[in-house]
This record gives sequence, C-alpha cells and structure tokens, in this order.
Amino acid sequence: MQNVQAVVDSKVFNPDMLKLARDARELTQAELARQSGITQAFISKLEHGLNTQPGDEAMERIAVTLRFPVAFFYQREKAVGFPHFHFRKRSRLGAKPLARIGAVINIRRQHIAKLLRSYEFEAAKPIPQIDLDETGLTPEKVAERLRAYWMVPRGPIKSVVELIEDAGGIVVLARFGTNLMDGLSFRTEGMPPLFFMNKDVPGDRFRFSLAHELGHMVMHSIPDDDAKMEDEAHRFAAAFLMPSAEIKPYLAGAKLSNMGRVKAYWKVSIKSLIKRTHDLKLITPSQYKYMNIQYNKVFREGEPVAIDMEQPTRLRQIIDFHKNELGYSTEDLAQLLAFRPQDVERVYCETNSGLRLVVSN
Repeated sequence: MQNVQAVVDSKVFNPDMLKLARDARELTQAELARQSGITQAFISKLEHGLNTQPGDEAMERIAVTLRFPVAFFYQREKAVGFPHFHFRKRSRLGAKPLARIGAVINIRRQHIAKLLRSYEFEAAKPIPQIDLDETGLTPEKVAERLRAYWMVPRGPIKSVVELIEDAGGIVVLARFGTNLMDGLSFRTEGMPPLFFMNKDVPGDRFRFSLAHELGHMVMHSIPDDDAKMEDEAHRFAAAFLMPSAEIKPYLAGAKLSNMGRVKAYWKVSIKSLIKRTHDLKLITPSQYKYMNIQYNKVFREGEPVAIDMEQPTRLRQIIDFHKNELGYSTEDLAQLLAFRPQDVERVYCETNSGLRLVVSN
C-alpha cells in the first residue's frame, strides 16, 4: 500500500505530543535542551503553545533526541489523563517513572484508535457498567452476575484475557519497568475498554490483577474514595476467580502443604487462597495470622507451581489484518502511527514474545 499518511496537520505543532515524547523518555526540559543543543527557553515555549511554528532544524534535533519521527509532533491528537484510582500502588512510584508509563500508554492508545478506524469487531456481550450504589449490589454479587452473563463454566476461569477480549476489551502486555504497578485500565469515548498490564509479574498475580482491573471497569465509572474502590475491585477479583460456593470444598481444612495443588487447579496464588480462606470464614483470625507467618517462612524465595502468562490476541489480530488484508507494510504502519519503523517492528510485530510495550530508555 502506497502513500499512507499519518493523521497530521503539517502547519500546526502540537505541544501535547512534545510533552508525551519527553515524558516517554524520562527527560526534563533541561535535559532535552542539553541533549538536543536547543535552549530550554525554546522548548518551554513550544510546550506552552507560545511557539507553534518551530523551524525544521530545531524539530529535527528534537525528534532525533526523543527518537520519534518529526510527524509525531504534528498529529492532531490530544493527551488523555487516566483515572488516578487505577494506578495500583502508584504512591511508591517516582514522578518520572509514573509520567513515563502514562505517556507511553497514551501514545499506544492513540495508535489503537488509528488502527481501529479500519478494523471493526462487535462483542455479543460487552463489558457492562454496574453502579453499586444505584443497584445495591456488592462486588461479590457483581462478580457472580458477570460470570452468569458471560456464561462462564463452573470452576476455574480458563483465561481472563480471553473473556475480556471476547467482550470487546483490548489487553496489552506491558513492561512497566517496575513491580509497583500491576495494571491500568480505562475507557475513552469511541474506544473499547483498554487494559495495560504488567507482563513482568507471575502468571497468577497477572490473572488476579487483570480481574481487579476488570472490576474497576465494571463498577467504577464514577470516581469515589480511592481505598474504597481498591477494596471493591479486590473483592470482585477474588469472587470472580474463586466463587465462594465452588472454592469452599478446596479450602476446607486448608493447610499450607496442600495449597500448591489448589493453586495449580484454580490458577491463583497461594497468598490469594489464604486470603480467600479467611474472607470466607473457613479459618479464624489467629489461624489466618499463623498461616501468613508460615507462608513468609516457607515461600521466602517465591511460590511453587508457576502459572503460565496469559497471552492477548486482539491487538495482534488488528495488526495482522492491516498487514495481510489491507496490504500495509511496516513503513506504512509507521507513517500511519507516526512511529519509527524499527519501533513498529519491536512493539507490534515481534512474534517470539508477543506484543510488548517498552517504556524504558
């Protein structure tokens, strides 16, 4: 396919895109100035919209330093702020890493929006939105109803990713460069629900975190108290992955020595199983405390029974559709996304490790 153009206005510089690119590379204005050989005053005026027509030479220097094509900075795109309550454990992250993760996810969101202009798919039973206050439902009851709505078979969920993507969501495996954030999910107008998940965590933790984010998407369309929403999402995830009536026989008389077998079947961590045992009142608070002490001693180096990482497929299908059905080359995709060809290959076209979101330098 020839003459594919990025959605840009070549006459108007977009300061939002400069801020996103700079955050994606974890550079301050001063650092960008030093590395590009351009004054910080000039960069500051660009970011604040006081200079809308930078010269070609200046833009080339900025683009090379930030490793984005010049067209990236002239896109008619807007940065979107993410719901702060979806950043799990965000308070322990530094400002730069948090800004970097937010910027790169914002850029990938823009990519997905462009790709979806030529790709259509409908979900028979999309991810619902349920207001707990309006309905009077508990997170546990919402989880139960969602399993029934999606006709999930009794017992362990085979793939949380598959359920979400069948319901129209898009799951992106991400390298956040930290284990202090498990996932981030959000809805924006005209887009399917997006789930960016940390791929550098164990498979059992990934499944629980993804179910946690699903809980946010179902129950939290309107912001509320942060701690309250986190607790509700946690309760939803536990009930969604381990329905009380079905998990109880596996937890009755629970002992740390047999938790590995239960983990292998239900595909959740032993830590989560211990917490679920306590929440279902199958053990006393003192027994719960003792089991946690023993857990920390026995599994100091990590839990046994590795759970495979679930692999998303929807975004890869969208990329394959553009390449195989619409005839897009890597260079065409690069123009469409205002991305470097080598980055298109690395982020979207690798076959050995699945889709990757790289946020480090």
